Amino acid sequence: MPLTKQSSTSSRDDILRKKSSRHGMIIKTIVAILAATSITIPVVTFAVAEKFPVVPEEGFAVVKRGSMELVVTQSGEVDSADNDVIISQCEWSTRVISLVPEGTWVEKGDIIAELDSSSIKKRFQDRAVLLVNATARLADAQEDLRIQKLTNESILARAELQQRLSKLQLDGYVEAEHPQKLNQLKASVALAEEELNRGEKQLEFVEDMVRLGYRSQSERDSERINVLKRKQALELAKDKLNVLQDFSYDRNLTRLEAIAVEAERELERVKMAASASILRREITVRSRERSYRIYKDYQDRLEKNIAACTVRASRSGELIYARTSSRSTSRIDEGSSMRYLQPIAKIPDRDRLQVKLRLHESNIRLMRIGLPAIIEIDAAGQGRYQGHISHLSTVPLAGLYPNYHLREYRVTVDVDVDPELARTIAPGMTAKVNIIAEQRQSAIQAPVQSIVEVGGEHLVFVRRGDEVEHRTVEVGISSDNEIEILNGLEEGEEIVLKPRVTCAQRIIALQKQSSGTEEERFWLSMTN
Repeated sequence: MPLTKQSSTSSRDDILRKKSSRHGMIIKTIVAILAATSITIPVVTFAVAEKFPVVPEEGFAVVKRGSMELVVTQSGEVDSADNDVIISQCEWSTRVISLVPEGTWVEKGDIIAELDSSSIKKRFQDRAVLLVNATARLADAQEDLRIQKLTNESILARAELQQRLSKLQLDGYVEAEHPQKLNQLKASVALAEEELNRGEKQLEFVEDMVRLGYRSQSERDSERINVLKRKQALELAKDKLNVLQDFSYDRNLTRLEAIAVEAERELERVKMAASASILRREITVRSRERSYRIYKDYQDRLEKNIAACTVRASRSGELIYARTSSRSTSRIDEGSSMRYLQPIAKIPDRDRLQVKLRLHESNIRLMRIGLPAIIEIDAAGQGRYQGHISHLSTVPLAGLYPNYHLREYRVTVDVDVDPELARTIAPGMTAKVNIIAEQRQSAIQAPVQSIVEVGGEHLVFVRRGDEVEHRTVEVGISSDNEIEILNGLEEGEEIVLKPRVTCAQRIIALQKQSSGTEEERFWLSMTN
């Protein structure tokens, strides 16, 4: 019975399935042997069997050899390497009243700008009254302190004199007055005893004369009365001596000692009171000095700020005004508001110029001090100038508005021109800087768009007769148009110029092959 078309198709499908099953068993056996023996073999890529669109003749490029440069291009602004920046020294916000025209040549000390100082002057006048009052209060406190010092000296002198006199009185009584008084009383006792002895002898003599009849009875009575008087005088002298020795000396000594001690205490009290009074007045003086200093410093500060409103050139040179803010392109003009330490102008050194760049963090690894650069300044007559990197920042800068998340590094490029030519370049001009990061004298080069990346490898499609095959290459540096080929291509070979357009199907097949398992890649290579 003849086979129909459907039956013949089914037979072919069965044959293909059986063939595929046999191939699968063979592949599994080979994989198992390789895994057991730990043998590695290179992956063999066979030419793709299916038909791909033919690459047109104009779709190829020739691999060439030649010099190559890795250039990093960035725009910046020309500036002087030595700018004498003039900033606002006025601590209060103010406005610009007048300005010298920008570009004017000024000498050191010339007035370049006037700031509005009317509000500061008014405040200076209002505060002057407070300063006068503070000065008067300080003078009063100082005068009171001087008077108190003189008063204390007088009081202290009197207390010291009283203390010294009390001590002298005590010493005089103990060492002179009492011994003198004691000696006088003892002498009086001795004299009274002598007078009594003489009187008693005289009485005996008169009594003897009375018995003999030579004296009268009245004379004897008179002598007896004299003896009694002398006895009383002796008793009185002895009583005075006893009183002095037993009572008066101790009483007077105790009194004088107490007076001396009290004089010492009074001296100490006077000293303490004098010290306390001086301390109070010194504290008052210091307090008023502090108040005076606050008012005086504020007045000096106001006076300094009034003087700072007259802005003068710090050196001779050509005047260039600063921008109103870091985000603005307009420069300071009459009526512009000014804040403390805001740059007003700068006087650049025209003989030393540089360009400051902000490079993205991806390019900073290519930079190093001394790298050459080509500087293009369209506004200058010459156009292109030589330069080199003179400074690299190690700390990243925050990105500019609105890309704050970016990280950029400051790179300074010096312009290498003689002073005469440098004067034709004005600071503030826009410059395009081409930094030559790498140079190759003889490098295999291919167009950048001819390289595709598949499975982490760089591939090119090379003409092989009438066919096109893919090849893995190792790349080096790249420029805007060319890329260095370190390994995988030779000079003169033809490669597909735009493989993503003309070899899209081949790339898709290679991506599928690279993304499958080892068994699938091997099976795909066998079937292809």
